[in-house]
Amino acid sequence: MDAETIAMRLGLGADVTPWLKEIAELPDTGLRLPAPQDAAEALQPFAPLPQDAAELAALWPDDSWPREALWLVERMYARIVADVDNDPWMWRDWPCLDHVDDARVRCAPVFAFAAAVPLLRARHARHGVPAEVTAATLADMGRHLAQTRTMLGRCGLETSTWMALHYRGGLYELGRLQYEPGRLGPIGAVTWYGPGQDEDLAPELRPGQPTLRLHIPQDGPLDPAAVQDSLRRARPFFAEHFDTDVAVATCTSWLLDPTLARYLPADSNILAFQRLFTLIDDDGADGDGDVFRFVFRHPRVDLDAVPQRTRLERAVVAHLRGGGHWRVRTGWLRLP
Repeated sequence: MDAETIAMRLGLGADVTPWLKEIAELPDTGLRLPAPQDAAEALQPFAPLPQDAAELAALWPDDSWPREALWLVERMYARIVADVDNDPWMWRDWPCLDHVDDARVRCAPVFAFAAAVPLLRARHARHGVPAEVTAATLADMGRHLAQTRTMLGRCGLETSTWMALHYRGGLYELGRLQYEPGRLGPIGAVTWYGPGQDEDLAPELRPGQPTLRLHIPQDGPLDPAAVQDSLRRARPFFAEHFDTDVAVATCTSWLLDPTLARYLPADSNILAFQRLFTLIDDDGADGDGDVFRFVFRHPRVDLDAVPQRTRLERAVVAHLRGGGHWRVRTGWLRLP
């Protein structure tokens, strides 16, 4: 099918056309989706909330779908198949379809990822990854479906690029934290020591060395005991299952902004988390949007649209109303 025509018919926008052209060239997969009556079972590994589960099952692809939409699901699945055994450190952008009115098209990535669950499980099994880690990693989809509904008010997956990382073996959930294999160095919002700063670094801190990038799921309090338990699991996990001894983990997040110490009590979980890290000495990146996404689950910075229920919520708004801004900072720690 012609990518421009598909983009127009599905309401995707011209900016998605290059991505469609790319996936159109991938090998045929022979994908056969589970039947609609099996949709609930196919979605179960994602642990979706009941509302998302019901809506996705009702939308499940069938013969009533436009052929362009069915093509899109199959080609997205082909993208997953092509990437499943690639280097997990290779980033792969996916288009965001949350602006599309047709829920079938908007949720197409979810159906492709559901069809590819056996691929993720097989990849994990080849490395001996415990079943509970696989289950927790897959269940991240349910969180992101819920976040999309909260932020945008309807079913969809705003974070397809993020979820694609899981299928490349680029993310594993070990208790309270998630771990993304990577290498030390600047990339995106991640900063690192630059020329002239790295001369006296220990070998394991030098650019290019393996690292684990920490991510914090939105899943309740950032309990220090749960954090420590997760950190203790990380190094042995990657040594056992991927034959890689990773000594250093990094985190790039608004949670590491030292300004939070001006507003939160010294015994807060967030400040306890901050104290685990050595910050890179730079200004980081703008974090206002991240704070609104992760504190308020709000898609944009809007001081008048968010609640003031908790100390953290009040701190976020007070700081911005006072003319300040939040920063995304990078820090590192040595894994136990």
